[in-house]
Amino acid sequence: MFKATSLRCAVTRCSPFRSAPALCLPGVSHSASGARSKHTKGKNQLENRYTNKRVERNMWVTKRKLDLKTPGFGMDLPNTELLYGWTPVLAALKQGQREIFGLYVQGGYEGDHSQERSMEIVEIVQSMDLMVKEASKSELDQITDNRLHQGIVLRVGPFPAPSIKELGEFANGQHTVKCTSDRLTVHGARRKYPLWLFLDGIQDTHNLGSILRSALYFGIDAVVLCGRESCHTSPTVSKTSAGAMECMSIFKARMADKLVKKAKNDGWKVVCTTTHSTIAGESIQASELPELDSPTILVMGSEGTGISQPILELSDINVHIPAKADVPSIVDSLNVGVAAAIILSSLKMPE
Repeated sequence: MFKATSLRCAVTRCSPFRSAPALCLPGVSHSASGARSKHTKGKNQLENRYTNKRVERNMWVTKRKLDLKTPGFGMDLPNTELLYGWTPVLAALKQGQREIFGLYVQGGYEGDHSQERSMEIVEIVQSMDLMVKEASKSELDQITDNRLHQGIVLRVGPFPAPSIKELGEFANGQHTVKCTSDRLTVHGARRKYPLWLFLDGIQDTHNLGSILRSALYFGIDAVVLCGRESCHTSPTVSKTSAGAMECMSIFKARMADKLVKKAKNDGWKVVCTTTHSTIAGESIQASELPELDSPTILVMGSEGTGISQPILELSDINVHIPAKADVPSIVDSLNVGVAAAIILSSLKMPE
């Protein structure tokens, strides 16, 4: 594959003085024509731009001419998203869970990652026969609502998070998951038994991103987003998770209590996280958790109301994180993102 020595030679540019198809960023005004002066003057102007590294930012850039089935980076299709930031974009490209339409890259980016990282992403996208368009920082700021894009924005399809109906019985190192569309998928386990994380009504995107990062780090096999009010697998969640979301199996469940009840009948154990004051005398500390010797569902509750009562009633083990000091009653628990990391690190499961 073509090896670029710099980001500027990884892509070629169509001059505004020549005829080229226009590919504009959404909501950004672009000029389609350059100054109509004499040919020599125009050539000198273009050479000066390259010499001074001040290239027009409204050019369509690509390594070679591509046969595009979806003009405009998929902007004419419904439900596309703009994934931003180096780690989420690279994770999405390598994991292959999303449909990819094209890449916007900030020319001359001078930020918190090296130019080699940008080149790696550019080369992956071009190897997929997709377009790369150079854009200015202000343009990327505009299409990402001034989020921290690190000079990299990828237009993608939505993250696949199907609705789940059954976890299935775990036998011979695997279990068959059934979705509401009756699609069946076979899942294994990273350890001796599978460990799934159910998030009941998590509404804050940054908390969800933090939890997903911890879940991947501590070996969770899959995550289920429970409840109609749960936040979605958005680009903000992916960015907050440092790309961990792109590497995980994630499902949705509106009637999570029925899903958990069916799983219990199939031999799954249910562990619910609570505050010590919620069910005093019935909750053990995280450090006291026994080894989990069966397929397990760990349930984390929402920031405000915690775990819903129907799911809490199905719990086999309730666990809490004790405070190490006297705290006001209004601060009776940790942030759910922090609590998730502590609980996950405390779980004992056979390898």
